[in-house]
Amino acid sequence: MGIRLFSHDDYPIIAKIGPKGNPSPSNYKIIDTLTFGNILIVEIQYPDCNNYEGKKILVYEGITASQLREQKLIDPHFSENEKFHSPIARFEPTKRGWKMAESFAKMWSMKR
Repeated sequence: MGIRLFSHDDYPIIAKIGPKGNPSPSNYKIIDTLTFGNILIVEIQYPDCNNYEGKKILVYEGITASQLREQKLIDPHFSENEKFHSPIARFEPTKRGWKMAESFAKMWSMKR
């Protein structure tokens, strides 16, 4: 016999105060972009997402910043959807992550 701190009725309350869900591909703000050859690095903030204040660092291949903006929906998840560009890499949304994305982009653009 053990001690039960929460009843099953308490779980929905805990879930409601937890982190928000996945970022909405239509609700974002592009914070910064950088291009190396045909590689684009983008820092985006998704207000619907709590982790790292909703910030994401995404790397794309074969698309410009203006083409990405024209796409309207920017989903940070990897996808094989042919209607929208999918990132080829993601990095932690910190200064360290941005530097890692730069290193990756430089290296990847030189291989092409």
